[in-house]
Amino acid sequence: MSLFIDIVSTLSIVGIWPRYIEPYLVRVTELDWDLSPEQAHLDGLKIVQFSDLHFHSKFQDKFLDRVARRILRQKPDIILFTGDFICYSQLQEAEKLKKFLNRLHAPLGCFCSFGNHDYAQYVSRNSQGLYDVRKPTSPAMGICRAIWTIIRNKPEIYHITNEAASTAHHEELCKLLHETPFTLLENTTVTLPIGLNVTGLGDYALGRCRPDTAFAGYNKKYPGVVLSHNPDSFPHLRDYPGDWIFSGHTHGEQIHLPFMRKVSRKLARLENPNLTRGLFHERGKRLYVNRGIGGHKPFRFMSPPEVVIVRAKKSG
Repeated sequence: MSLFIDIVSTLSIVGIWPRYIEPYLVRVTELDWDLSPEQAHLDGLKIVQFSDLHFHSKFQDKFLDRVARRILRQKPDIILFTGDFICYSQLQEAEKLKKFLNRLHAPLGCFCSFGNHDYAQYVSRNSQGLYDVRKPTSPAMGICRAIWTIIRNKPEIYHITNEAASTAHHEELCKLLHETPFTLLENTTVTLPIGLNVTGLGDYALGRCRPDTAFAGYNKKYPGVVLSHNPDSFPHLRDYPGDWIFSGHTHGEQIHLPFMRKVSRKLARLENPNLTRGLFHERGKRLYVNRGIGGHKPFRFMSPPEVVIVRAKKSG
């Protein structure tokens, strides 16, 4: 899949960094959670989020080890993964993926939600902008699609084909997760004994993001964190509880062009193109859009892989 990108990058000096160096530079982003007096019981809590692993058969053991060490070095109390364990719904080298996930432990638990690559069929936007069941594209076709995305002057809308909406769970992936420390949360909430809700939503692109169901078991006495792969779900969660919403999906634009933000945001194909990366505040909620770890195409520019650590501390 990446041979075309390898050749082009090798022949171009400027292509060496985004192809062979930056995709393997795992950065740690540190965030503070300033607790209100009612939340003071969470003082000292450490939450690690990572996202978009996009595991495949050519994943380097050395890189997986680096990611695991970055996560465990933070000594997290909770680990959250916000979707896209695999690429294009293809579970390759299951034992290798399971071994990596089994390295990750946290005393209060490891929780995950699914992304659009994690169901029985891969769902993404088609050329008309609809969420549809798709086949993997070649790098050359991917470049053509990117150019078309840039030049077409139409905002992205939310519409799902019947085939995408009827996509089932990925049974093999679900079975694998049962053999790891990770608990899949799809439209459900668990309340931890320390007094914290953890809510996971199904993927927005498949029409599985169902907050009415997800928050039905939410204990409103306590604060909460929410896992939702696609940041386009954020506007739909404004009237629901939860202090932090963690997302991924965009890879931080993957090719991030600070001097051409309109272009790089457009490539993410969000309905809300401002939500492609970083921290957002709205109505007392925080959304963090993680740049992710991997990618279905091994190419990053000014958007290195990311592990996020959130430290809760009492105000004042």
